[in-house]
Amino acid sequence: MMAAKKVSKKIVVLGDPAVGKTSLIRRFVINAFDDKYLTTIGAKIVKKEVQLRSGGAKPDIDVTLMIWDVAGQKTLGNVKQAYYRGSEGAMIVCDITRRETLLSTIDWIKTLMQVTGEIPVVLLANKCDLMDKALFGEKEMSEVSKKLNASFMMTSAKDGRNVGEAFQNISESMLEGMS
Repeated sequence: MMAAKKVSKKIVVLGDPAVGKTSLIRRFVINAFDDKYLTTIGAKIVKKEVQLRSGGAKPDIDVTLMIWDVAGQKTLGNVKQAYYRGSEGAMIVCDITRRETLLSTIDWIKTLMQVTGEIPVVLLANKCDLMDKALFGEKEMSEVSKKLNASFMMTSAKDGRNVGEAFQNISESMLEGMS
């Protein structure tokens, strides 16, 4: 049996303020949730290993994700763009209770791609535990994701819905074509 190949990948998590970027990362890395809102200043970096097991012809891979939680404020654009350099994947987060955050995903991706070129992107419609307050859903997410050539997932940092799957998805997308 061959040992799993080890790789390290940088991903950025982007989106407007208070969409749940830090909460999604926290849920993924330490499986915890906190209702208190803390503004991210600049960028915070955490790492977590993801194991990709194919059980078939492809080799098993252990991916160390270097996850950059980038502040959502639109100011300091040039400074934030420096955080994007070297990114090999991105998660763009919006909040289903705030329609404008969905529309912002287009700008986030455009700015990111100016720095990185084409990289895999997963759109996350967060706070799906609040469906009774939702101002958009899967139909709108599907339309925007097609426009942006990105996949999308409905997530909830609060109850953990699809959070692990989202990070698994971006990991697999970054490794496509790698042997």
